[in-house]
Amino acid sequence: MSSTSGAIPSARTGSHYLSGLDDGRRVVVDGRFVRDVATDEATAGMAGELAELIDAHAGSGAHGGAHGGAHGAGGAPEADGCLALAYSLADSAEGVVARGRAFETVARRSGGLLGRSPDFLATIVTAWAGAADHFGRFAGNVRDYWRESRDACRILTHAISDPPAGRGDGLAGTLRIVREEADGLVVRGAKMLATLAPFADELLIYPYRPLGEDESDLAVSFAVPVATPGLTLYCRPSLAGGGPLARRYDEMDALCVFDDVRVPWHRVFVAGDRERANGLRDGTEMTSYAWHQSSVRAFVKAEFLWAVADRCARASGRRGAPPTRALLGELAGIAETLRSLVTAAEAGARKGASGHWTCEPTPLACAAMLNSRLYPRAVEIVQAIGSSGLIMHPSPADDPPSSPAHAFYSEYFARADVGAAEHARLLRVAADLALDRFGARQALYERVFVGPPDAFAGKFLDIYGAARGAVSATSGPLTGITAGP
Repeated sequence: MSSTSGAIPSARTGSHYLSGLDDGRRVVVDGRFVRDVATDEATAGMAGELAELIDAHAGSGAHGGAHGGAHGAGGAPEADGCLALAYSLADSAEGVVARGRAFETVARRSGGLLGRSPDFLATIVTAWAGAADHFGRFAGNVRDYWRESRDACRILTHAISDPPAGRGDGLAGTLRIVREEADGLVVRGAKMLATLAPFADELLIYPYRPLGEDESDLAVSFAVPVATPGLTLYCRPSLAGGGPLARRYDEMDALCVFDDVRVPWHRVFVAGDRERANGLRDGTEMTSYAWHQSSVRAFVKAEFLWAVADRCARASGRRGAPPTRALLGELAGIAETLRSLVTAAEAGARKGASGHWTCEPTPLACAAMLNSRLYPRAVEIVQAIGSSGLIMHPSPADDPPSSPAHAFYSEYFARADVGAAEHARLLRVAADLALDRFGARQALYERVFVGPPDAFAGKFLDIYGAARGAVSATSGPLTGITAGP
């Protein structure tokens, strides 16, 4: 997999994925190089989850059906084709809905905790392929990369933000084109924040912000294997030593440093063309594709938090108390609001400029704006309902009968309708979501998923205004207010 050809057998399995992680990729975690991502204690849990996801949902759904994917009865995706269906270009509204149900199936495996499950970047590559003409002379590269990634069930991630140091002359500077050669581009600099990068097969690069007139060297988009020579991933501290969720779902985040990395021409999508780089989102409708997946994941995640909070309330015996019921009702409202926005977006599916069908983007933008505020509130509700139980939850070492605390905890946490061991495990999960570093990272991730919340709220105002138009001052209840001298 260190080759830039990205050759991966099409009949991919989880075991093949794990064996490919020992490919020479340069991953630094906690001040050391990780020899094998599949077996290192900091990364093995997440790698194992991705292997199981591949085995459960890879399939070949992107190749069949009139809607560009495999469906069962009623338009539901076949269980073994959900990742492939993320690569589908829908030719009808039904195809858009089927793609949404595939996103939901994948998200429910993790309770929505994986912000970079493989179907997310699949949507971006698919949007690009559907509007490949936007890329000019590199249109064929985009289409080929989409087909290859779909057929190989690649796990992709991206790095699009610039490092704090900004533009500079050394490796600390923003990633830029150093020179063009006969066989490709040479790039140098850094990009962040690459969630899932140590576990990905390939890294996708494109600009996040609009580029100025003197920044043509930053107008670059390409894809390379994570094991490409000259590419190093500097990761944040691992959270895998924490609670039960952290051990399974710490997808990691990384700063990607390119030390004169050579990108072959067939993997280049934009090279020095500032106009195409700045028009990437509007020119490919990629936000509608990506927001569809992330909005589905958001409501699945809210439902998961509601289920945890509800079980904690039942286990503590406070489920019937009016204050607890009010909190659970609010959390249920958060989940239902986010779910309904996805339903509205899918119901408004339409044929886009590229000729393929996508969701109505306005409800999805609304979901993104609200989730940045509603998810942290959902965590507060879990904290309020779990209360002192989250502070006092037993550790796994207290579960075995040989533990000095076992007898005490078995009596203290047991209720008629829930055993002590189940109660203890439930509190550990709730604490992972609401107290520990894993949960804090999850909350911050959702808060800034689409950028600073206030800035995105202002952007949504423009999106809403463009979609709905200004309220007429010459009709309806405003007529009498605005009329007159």
